[in-house]
Amino acid sequence: MPEAVAEWIRHEDLRRCGRVHRRLADTYRQDFAKYSRRSQVKYVELVFNEVPRFLGRKFIFARLSGSWRRRDLQPAVDLLAKAGVVTPVVHSAANGLPLGAQAAPNRFKLLFLDIGLAQAMLGFDGAAWILDPEHAFVNAGELAESFVGQELLAYATPHVSPALYYWHREAAASNAEVDYCVAAGHRIVPIEVKSGASGALKSLRLFLDTHKKISPEGVRFSTLNYSTVDALTSYPLYAVGSFMAGIDPDVREAMLSLM
Repeated sequence: MPEAVAEWIRHEDLRRCGRVHRRLADTYRQDFAKYSRRSQVKYVELVFNEVPRFLGRKFIFARLSGSWRRRDLQPAVDLLAKAGVVTPVVHSAANGLPLGAQAAPNRFKLLFLDIGLAQAMLGFDGAAWILDPEHAFVNAGELAESFVGQELLAYATPHVSPALYYWHREAAASNAEVDYCVAAGHRIVPIEVKSGASGALKSLRLFLDTHKKISPEGVRFSTLNYSTVDALTSYPLYAVGSFMAGIDPDVREAMLSLM
């Protein structure tokens, strides 16, 4: 968030940044009463508070704190999505384009608007990251996945309402999940996100094996440098913009106009 970044530039103090994040979260909560019916406020605040716990995971209403039904909470999710506070990442079979044609709206993950804000709401202490960065984030994989999702949204074609999809195969002997599937011309690019330099890519390779006609190559975002090996291209985590400029002429033109 801009104010948190400005606070870091001025003081280089993560605790001060955390205070900014917590104040922003409180401001969102105070605004819920302005944009939702009185009977909905408790549901909107519940979903808002719970989404950071489910980063990178399928959002299942029954797993939220308390005993809730989908029909009670779905309107709250829809309201937060309309406000841009959360973004659904919807499951798609991804056998062809458009990805939304084979989407399952009832199977989705939720991106929060900002991973720094999400961590602050989970009670993250910035000092722990300074003192022990290797073990500070117990949800490093989920954070990396959410960060890439945020970047995909940020670099999406500006004149089209952005939509994100993922692929998941549930099988008795081999569950598999690809973090994101992105349309690139007449093909689909499957994306796997890793928080470090290592990690198997079994799900991504399975997707490529089972979607050869529509997906000739896949992408990995990780702490590794740029590389291309066989049908896999690796990008550093910070280079989502570079990837999007390579597959979307509108994004490339927009980025060039800023240089």
